[in-house]
Amino acid sequence: MKQRSIGMMILLFLFTFGIYPIYWIIMFQVELKKQTGEGFGGLGHFLMLIFTFGIYGLYWQYAAGKRLAQQGAEDMSIIYLILAIVIGGFINPFLMQNQANKLA
Repeated sequence: MKQRSIGMMILLFLFTFGIYPIYWIIMFQVELKKQTGEGFGGLGHFLMLIFTFGIYGLYWQYAAGKRLAQQGAEDMSIIYLILAIVIGGFINPFLMQNQANKLA
């Protein structure tokens, strides 16, 4: 998986007014698909987010946690799901990227 600086992610999340988070989610899914062979590609993932009005995002955060665990990271899938439900999952991309950075 591609390493990304958490600090730079925070800045991009703040200064792109919601564009970078969409890009990050799509690219992270593309990388997960390459590693595990599971899930939609980038475009399919994006369309599922739109057509389900974001509900697919709850499932994806759980599934992404499982896919990271398959690669050797700690299984935080339930935590991702709970955070997504309780606070909207705004912190999950940073946690996921941190786990991916540890794997790289």
